[in-house]
Amino acid sequence: MQFVLKWIIFAVALYLTFKLGAAIGLDMKPSESWVENAIMALLVGLVNATLVRVIKFMIAPANCLTFGLAGVIVNALLFWLLFSLVPYGFQVGSFWAALFGSVVLGVLNGLLSALLISDNNKKKRDSDRET
Repeated sequence: MQFVLKWIIFAVALYLTFKLGAAIGLDMKPSESWVENAIMALLVGLVNATLVRVIKFMIAPANCLTFGLAGVIVNALLFWLLFSLVPYGFQVGSFWAALFGSVVLGVLNGLLSALLISDNNKKKRDSDRET
């Protein structure tokens, strides 16, 4: 059940990110279909779980030298590439739109997750430590 809730939250964050980017004048267009948003949320999650970890491991020295800027750039490039390759109604027209999208998506997903997901695991760990 927790997976489904996280998936829905990420799909909503994805939609809000594209709407916000389009509203401030960036070359971003969201898909109006919630099915496509849900599929893209799964696809982005899959890419983040596999490809991003491998790439960030490979650029770890550059990431250390640039104080994390290399990781932010890699996230933006992968965001741009992923949304350029999908056959759905999403549009990311420039690197700056991709940079905005990758940063705002992470922030929105974190905020929505913190607000909507109860942290039962943390409560359980805290109670286990007390005993």
